[in-house]
Amino acid sequence: MASRIAAGEVVERPASVVKELIENSLDAGASEIFVWVEKAGSALIRVTDNGAGMAPADLALSVERHATSKLADDDELFRIATLGFRGEALPSIGSIARMEIISRQAGAPTGQRLRVDGGKKDELQAAPAAPGTSIEIKDIFFNTPARRKFLKAPATELSHICDVVNRMALAYPEVHFRLQHDGRTVADYVAVNHAKDRLHQVLGRDVAKGLAPFGSRQGELTVSGYLSAAPTSFPNPRYLYTFVNRRYVRDKVLIHALLQGYDTLLMKGQYPALLLLLEIPFEEVDVNVHPAKYEVRFRRQSDVHDAVSRAVRQALRQEAKEPLSRENPFSSTPFFGVREAPLPYAIAPTSRYDQPAAREAVFLVPPRTEMFPEPGFFSSLTVLGQILGCYLICAAPRGLALIDQHAAHERIAFEKLRHQLDDGKVEGQNLLIPQSLDLSAGEMMLVEQKRDVLEHFGFSLEPFGPGAYAITAAPALLPEGDYTQTVRQMVAELAEVDTSAKIRHHLEERLATIACHSVIRANRKLEIDEMRALLRELDQVEFATQCPHGRPVLLEFSRDELERMFKRVV
Repeated sequence: MASRIAAGEVVERPASVVKELIENSLDAGASEIFVWVEKAGSALIRVTDNGAGMAPADLALSVERHATSKLADDDELFRIATLGFRGEALPSIGSIARMEIISRQAGAPTGQRLRVDGGKKDELQAAPAAPGTSIEIKDIFFNTPARRKFLKAPATELSHICDVVNRMALAYPEVHFRLQHDGRTVADYVAVNHAKDRLHQVLGRDVAKGLAPFGSRQGELTVSGYLSAAPTSFPNPRYLYTFVNRRYVRDKVLIHALLQGYDTLLMKGQYPALLLLLEIPFEEVDVNVHPAKYEVRFRRQSDVHDAVSRAVRQALRQEAKEPLSRENPFSSTPFFGVREAPLPYAIAPTSRYDQPAAREAVFLVPPRTEMFPEPGFFSSLTVLGQILGCYLICAAPRGLALIDQHAAHERIAFEKLRHQLDDGKVEGQNLLIPQSLDLSAGEMMLVEQKRDVLEHFGFSLEPFGPGAYAITAAPALLPEGDYTQTVRQMVAELAEVDTSAKIRHHLEERLATIACHSVIRANRKLEIDEMRALLRELDQVEFATQCPHGRPVLLEFSRDELERMFKRVV
């Protein structure tokens, strides 16, 4: 009974079994991993690999609780370099299913078979086998019917299995993964030399072509991966993949850092497509805080958060300085917003317009003199006029550019206000009546340690009896109201990271509103000199291709797109 209870921590559904078995195969050095499932895994799960295999003694020990072949000494408990411990999941799986393991080492004359039925282990038997390991799981939850009835529809369970295989495939492009369901091949990802090729296999061409590589190294941390540049976005976080030392995790600190990197570049409720690969010393991360190993804990959480956010921000900053051409809204596919196209702008003679540039090179920008000679991209546009009192028409190096004058000026004003925020403390406004904030003992300690952070953002707090503080001043940028909930959210956030993005977000929302109401409005006629001045100012700010609310500033039509629209190409 104890084994069945423990199994509930590891085996939530058939996909959990697939995940554990694939991780064992990868730790065994497999270069080919084939997964067969029947009835979405409820009837059969078989995972076969060509890895190192297990010796007979290790095979017999692998289904015992608290046994592992992945640790050489006690010290390795504190620097786990594998995806898990071979054996720690097998006894849990064997206690709620009928399991058969056949394994053979490369130099062994024959393989060994071990059967486990509902936790009852049989004796080892010789069996013919190719080098590697094959594990077959039948009738999952056959002896725990209460658990079995909570399984979802077969299509749902199969989608979870597909997600597991896809995540593993993204982290290990050098491994061949194949998934079959009821005799039909669902996925077949052959080994590739380049990670971008695996993105095409797993995510599909349409999503993968919009992803560009990024990376940075900060001390012992290496942050790399692929991201979608604004304004490409999706209504849910389906395409957010985060890996720590090639282990897929769902970590709120990493997700927070990624979204903070996209701050003001995506419209509200939208998410980017992003594959994050974080390499960190093994002793700096604890991977055993969750039974299924989906969550991790970092020793220096704030350093990791800042490194990831900074890497994403720097990559997006480069893209915004070198804007990409946009998809043609008159193409055959529905147009739901401004999307990336594979070619960047380029200053080139007319005869070279038809020579495509590689999408991979977006973040590997050649010297500025080669692509965008001074005075800058926006300044290099030739202003042709204004239409509808709102849009500037410009001749671009690759074709035609439309610029939303209000969105452009809004970004310029916002960046100026944000620089003022970065240069010093936010101006505070004394409250006529201080607001009392009751805190727990832990929150009180946090406030004492982080008062300088709160004051940097314009809040002043003074002790107000046991377990309470009085808010005596608040940022002048924020509207009048009850600030206790805002401060409480900041304190909760400061427990996770050393800075509060919550108040920063509130202040920047206010700055965006101020910028929106203080700039050039639509339906205002501009003189040519005013238009050129606006373009020059765009070259002086970061993220010039989006307004602070994530709307596009620039829409560009390439020569090829224009010719297709006018049916000038075959």
